[in-house]
Amino acid sequence: MSEDSFAFRLKELLEHKKLTLQAVAGALGVSRTAVHKWTRGGEIDYDNLRKLSGLLDVNWIWLRYGAQAQQDVQHSPPQALPMTEMRRKHTAQIMESEARMKLAQENARIVTWEWNLLTDEVTYSSNVQAVYGWPVKHNEDFWSHIPPDEVPALQAVFERSISSGQPCDTDFRMLTPEGEVRWISSRATPLLDDAGRALKMIGISMDTTARKVAEDAVRHSEDRLRMVFELADEAMAFIDVNGRWLTVNPAFTQLSGYAIDDLIGSNVSTLLQPGAPLLASIVASPLKVHEQVGQLRHKTAAPVPVRLKARLHLEQIVMVLAAV
Repeated sequence: MSEDSFAFRLKELLEHKKLTLQAVAGALGVSRTAVHKWTRGGEIDYDNLRKLSGLLDVNWIWLRYGAQAQQDVQHSPPQALPMTEMRRKHTAQIMESEARMKLAQENARIVTWEWNLLTDEVTYSSNVQAVYGWPVKHNEDFWSHIPPDEVPALQAVFERSISSGQPCDTDFRMLTPEGEVRWISSRATPLLDDAGRALKMIGISMDTTARKVAEDAVRHSEDRLRMVFELADEAMAFIDVNGRWLTVNPAFTQLSGYAIDDLIGSNVSTLLQPGAPLLASIVASPLKVHEQVGQLRHKTAAPVPVRLKARLHLEQIVMVLAAV
């Protein structure tokens, strides 16, 4: 390790002031791992550099870049760039654009984040508490709110992305301090150096709890409908608008004598009379419940007189039949 390096100066100061890595980590609000990496030459961001130099009571330029850099800065004349009208206009446009982006980000409940893989530091956008339910200052703050049994799988997603250099997309659950479960969808990509090594990972995370709740509600509704369909005493069938059987329930197979596989894809008219006129009427009047008496051909016995009800719903015809 060079004596004219940030890592060397930091280790010398820590030994001189008898400060442990944990003590520095606690004072700066970072992890012990991050401080350890600094003492091994790892990168340090500007904010933590300023805090670290304040803790050690040294000039931050000297600490990071050495005595020569500090002298160069001290002997350099100040350079002041005039605020021209063009610069004022450009600055105003940037500020307005950033304000709009921040507003859109907060309304959409989107968090932006950056993970320094060298220092293990994480930086989140200011709305992280509103989205996650608590402030995230360290990496440990994030992982401690993931259900323990789901942590390995989520860590594996990020590890694969870092090792491959490819973006990743994942959904995961988080637990708020109040015990509420929130669903988060996250997309991240690693930033690589010239040698192809991952230095940082940047990403966005979105609160998708409302969407997940809605999807669960739809899934539960579909499950209940499927159960009713399977257990109903009445023969029930779903038919497409071209008149092909999509599926039938067990009561229908019992009424007709045909197995489901015998029917799927075949035309209704080969089995049900009147077929084509009834289907045309249903498609022409989609909001009406159509009732009619007809005949259902049986596979091995005489045709079965039936009373049926049918209606078009979401591009499918729902039909209920009962023997008369």
